[in-house]
Amino acid sequence: MTIDRRAFFTASGGLIAGLPLPPAPSYPAPLGGAVNLAANTVSVKAAPFLARGDGRTNDTPAIQAALNSVTAAGGGVVEIPAGDYLVDTLAIPAARGGTLRIVGQGWSYDAGATSRLVSASARPMFEPRPGVNGLELSMLHLDGNDIGTIGWNGVHGNKARLYNLLVDRFTRHGVYFDQGLCELRHSYVRLNRGAGVRASSDGWFSGNEIAANGGVGLLVAAGGNRITDNLINSNGSYGIHITGRTGSNQINSIIGGYIGENVGQNIMLEGASTSDRNVNYTSIVGCFIQQVSGKRAGGIRVVNARQTQIIGINYLGGPSDTGCISMQSSDSSQVNGIAASYSSGNIVRLAACDDVSVSGVTSRDHGLATTRLDDSYMIHIGDGCHRCSVTDVRATDARARAYSRGIKNTGQGTIILGSYVFTGAADPDAFGDAAVMTFDLATRRWISLNGRG
Repeated sequence: MTIDRRAFFTASGGLIAGLPLPPAPSYPAPLGGAVNLAANTVSVKAAPFLARGDGRTNDTPAIQAALNSVTAAGGGVVEIPAGDYLVDTLAIPAARGGTLRIVGQGWSYDAGATSRLVSASARPMFEPRPGVNGLELSMLHLDGNDIGTIGWNGVHGNKARLYNLLVDRFTRHGVYFDQGLCELRHSYVRLNRGAGVRASSDGWFSGNEIAANGGVGLLVAAGGNRITDNLINSNGSYGIHITGRTGSNQINSIIGGYIGENVGQNIMLEGASTSDRNVNYTSIVGCFIQQVSGKRAGGIRVVNARQTQIIGINYLGGPSDTGCISMQSSDSSQVNGIAASYSSGNIVRLAACDDVSVSGVTSRDHGLATTRLDDSYMIHIGDGCHRCSVTDVRATDARARAYSRGIKNTGQGTIILGSYVFTGAADPDAFGDAAVMTFDLATRRWISLNGRG
């Protein structure tokens, strides 16, 4: 069974396909030429700037002059009317005492905007200068033309707000944030050769589609980010990668949305090392994750992390997926409320983890004839685990030949308790030395200590 990603959002009332995007903002017409003295609004096509927007003329000087004019006057609005504008790099100056808005027109989700900026050289398209603090870019199509390197190069530019953009065909990243408090909302980032979006700290990423990029869909390099109701699919590496390679990465949340058909893992949390578990306090809540294609990938993998909460996940696997949730060298975490179907691997697998609680997990028809024995267990508590627990789980295999198994434990100090139901292959469990006290509803018998009592 495959669920179409757009149909999913339509059925669920998601921001991307279920509800209309907000209408394009309107601004008063300029009075007395290019500059409206009341609102400080300029059009790049009006005098004295006179951008052509014909797809042939390099309009960098005209648009740059408009940006310089508005920021020198203390901020305002730069309007980019419909057209195709060839550009090199547009450097955004800091507005003295105000903020800057750069606004196109004619937005639609798939087609982008009728205001299209097209890279004319192997450079970034937009680059905020040092000191930029608070600006908006919206209603534009940033087209790298397979030449430009980065659509938004936010090495500088604190509190940048990017709304209703189509960003595609850049040779490196679509959107690169290296400053805090930045936003990307209601935008489509696709077909870039590197990462679709690179996030820094305290950002907000909501209602976007990030798809078919050559690298990671959304790379999160620092903490405090809110990632809500996005559609992240078919990227050439992880869908979302929260990494501690460059330093501590804490308090990120992934809430809702569709994440599917990426490569490696759909969501990857990766701390620096086993001795430096520096990806901490991450919450993953209410996501639908799908991996039904031939790509070898899994749902969520957590490595070298601490205090991770994974709650309310719907997972749909397939013949090549590697399982729903995997944790390694992590501690003090919870996995709660997981509903999985048709996975080829474990639904939850722990290795070298301490103090992880697994509860409320259901699985249907997981495992295949080609699945390795260890991967056929719904829940696998592996070597090096300490003080983990499993409560209230249900595994069902309704196929003519069952391959699903229940719980395998080789950890130390494991507790297995609560209601446990299993319908599947023979000899389903390998409890090891776990402390088992659970009522098997199928046989109406208690399972205690090291086996069925």
